[in-house]
Amino acid sequence: MANSSGAHAELERLRTTLDLTNALLAAVSSTDPVHALTARMATLCHGTAIIYDFEGAVVASTGEAPTQLIWNEVSGTHQRELTLDIGRWHVRTRRVSLRAGVHVIAIASRGAGTIAATGEQLLDTSERLLGAVHGIQYGATQRDRRDNEQLIAALHDGVVPAREHRFWSRLAQFRFPAYSPVRALEFAPFDGASANDTQLAQLIGRARSDDVPLLIMLRRVDMDSPATIAALVPESPESDHWIAEVSRLFLTGVSAPFASLSRVSEGVREAETALGIARQWAGAADAPAALGPVLIDRIDLATWLLSHVDPRQLEARIAATLAPISSPQLRDTLVTYFAAEQNIARTAEALFVHPNTIRYRLARVEEETGQAVSSAFAAANLILALYPELIGRWSALRGPSGSPGLTRRGPHGPTGDSSPVP
Repeated sequence: MANSSGAHAELERLRTTLDLTNALLAAVSSTDPVHALTARMATLCHGTAIIYDFEGAVVASTGEAPTQLIWNEVSGTHQRELTLDIGRWHVRTRRVSLRAGVHVIAIASRGAGTIAATGEQLLDTSERLLGAVHGIQYGATQRDRRDNEQLIAALHDGVVPAREHRFWSRLAQFRFPAYSPVRALEFAPFDGASANDTQLAQLIGRARSDDVPLLIMLRRVDMDSPATIAALVPESPESDHWIAEVSRLFLTGVSAPFASLSRVSEGVREAETALGIARQWAGAADAPAALGPVLIDRIDLATWLLSHVDPRQLEARIAATLAPISSPQLRDTLVTYFAAEQNIARTAEALFVHPNTIRYRLARVEEETGQAVSSAFAAANLILALYPELIGRWSALRGPSGSPGLTRRGPHGPTGDSSPVP
């Protein structure tokens, strides 16, 4: 009799598991399987279902249960499973390991009987299906990334005009508008190290969040140089926003927009030049992340000229121009003075000294150089010689609202002047 009762219970458990599996399986074929799976879990437990990532961010949620209170309980312990009550809610949670890291599945119901009767089976089935969904998505992501890298590499190698239409059709697969302008980009870490796969994935994730079409790959110009990240994006307000956001995380060089794919190589060279400018500016800045992206078509004339001069010859000329100013204090004062747009009061405020001290130091600079600082020709030469330091100081004085690489905004929108004119 006991055996018969046990067999019946096992049969009921299997029937319940099968019913749950069939109910949840339909979510896998959805266009958004994770959210569809979460919605079906909520329906089956007559309450709420939540999926958290390893940091506690809600990946998907359906229902009214207190998501933050549930996470607070989960984060306070390392147990794989929890059964608890929060107010009128009866909750079960489980940690699951996925390719994207550890996630947490939580189900909550106001009926204690529902959670007790089907909670474990629902979590078991959901864990397996969530793993399958992530596996499928991972495979698709890897295929997309491989195709993405192959296409941008082919574009970097050069496209003859007669074959452009074929490449535009391939770009359409990545949601690029046909025959519309694009920009080439080069990214590098602030610390000068080689870019890596983690950073590549970070850029891809942010582009996906901002709905920005993107071609991207790791790139190394030669064996002795650090790897950078090369990308192509459409010219659009969404891309501008994405570029501005990721420039807080990377040094960013951006080409002028171009509509002909035969100009990709030219765009790449422009992006490399812009990245080189960003590196110079960052080297002289206290907060490189505040500089913003360097867009080659929006830089000022002085920056453009300096970027097209032989670096060794330029270094020698700068040294000769600044040689008379022997005092680091005078040089620092001069940099701040130009960055403060030659405003003595602002310069004094930035250096925490009296305005008369600034006037005295500027007089000493004039004595040592033999030229008046107010002279247009003297100022032009000194500004060019001090330019990288000047950009860094200028950015610091402007604060987070301004950036050399971004279009300035007046009261009625962009002014069209993105250059850091001291």
